[in-house]
Amino acid sequence: MSYSDIIKQKKKDWGYDGLMDGARADRGQKIPFSSPLMNWATYGGIPRNKITEFFGEYSGGKTTTAIDICKTACILFRSEYDEAVYKLREAVAAGNKAKSAELDDMLEQGPKKVLYIDLEHSFDGAWAKTLGIEDSEIDIMQPPDVVAEDILQTVISLIETGELGLIVLDSLPSLVPKAELEKKLGERTVASLAGLLTIFCRKVVSLLTRYETTMLFINQVRENMDNPYVVKTPGGKAPKFYASLRIYFRIGHPVDFLGNELPMNTENPAGYIVNAKIEKQKTAPHDRKNATYYLMAQSGIRSDFDFAQLAIKKYGIIRKAGAWFTLCKPDTGDILEDESGKPIKLNGLSKVYDYLQTHSEYYESLKSYILDDIYKQPSN
Repeated sequence: MSYSDIIKQKKKDWGYDGLMDGARADRGQKIPFSSPLMNWATYGGIPRNKITEFFGEYSGGKTTTAIDICKTACILFRSEYDEAVYKLREAVAAGNKAKSAELDDMLEQGPKKVLYIDLEHSFDGAWAKTLGIEDSEIDIMQPPDVVAEDILQTVISLIETGELGLIVLDSLPSLVPKAELEKKLGERTVASLAGLLTIFCRKVVSLLTRYETTMLFINQVRENMDNPYVVKTPGGKAPKFYASLRIYFRIGHPVDFLGNELPMNTENPAGYIVNAKIEKQKTAPHDRKNATYYLMAQSGIRSDFDFAQLAIKKYGIIRKAGAWFTLCKPDTGDILEDESGKPIKLNGLSKVYDYLQTHSEYYESLKSYILDDIYKQPSN
């Protein structure tokens, strides 16, 4: 048999037409964040059909960011579903009867589902609503006191249905292997969770591609007695090895309502800066290792603050000189002028935020320019 004959035969034997399509994957296959700064740092978001790991200390922003990914995933899956249904209906209307059954199946199944497995039983529906997602838009699973083996096997079974688009596991240290559950307090087991996750990751990584499902692990950090400067996460090395993207989250400075940084001991801040460090990146160049975003206690993620920071620090659309900011046209770089022909200069970052909120046409052009750059396809 020739090379092509063997490939054709294996596609048939293994029931997978996408066998040779992996190298053709592009950077556009991402689930984006609501934060433009995070999208800029990750080249568009977390990679689809692969494993991503968010880890960090408590109250560091990892769960909030995971919920935000769930929100944008729901929007993305709904958009893709509507487009697919539209094309199938057009095909059926054109007389392609073979597409009729496919259309019926798609209408019955609906968009790809988002599943959040809350092992810690701490999912905050009110906070999720503040972030822009209703409980009814995602499925929340809170397993009882069952062994980790059962939970992970259930995850595999759910992926194999082909109905899931995103599954979040919160969090890895909350998984209790059977070997640990059967021990009394004080009795020790050796790397039972690490061994279990090694087997799970080996099994699931190919299933994610086959069934077009994205896996998001949430993990914690532990003190490293050997080297306090090296972060240590539970679960062994398998999550680190199999994850295509790993992000380390830490809470940063508190901020006021205008995004101005406040002292760390501020009692009643309006929000916080969330710091993210890209520890591993396999689906884009690893030349952007740090990101931040603004998380407000009453309104969630402030994308307008992010766009302003990108315009100032990354794209030079807004030029900073001391406390003064000069606005420029995104497409040409020419200085923006007011009705009398004077350059528009603003004193203080708060004035910049206010200008973007009150001048929608300029704000939309700035957003469009930045988003086009973030999501542009790599040159061949």
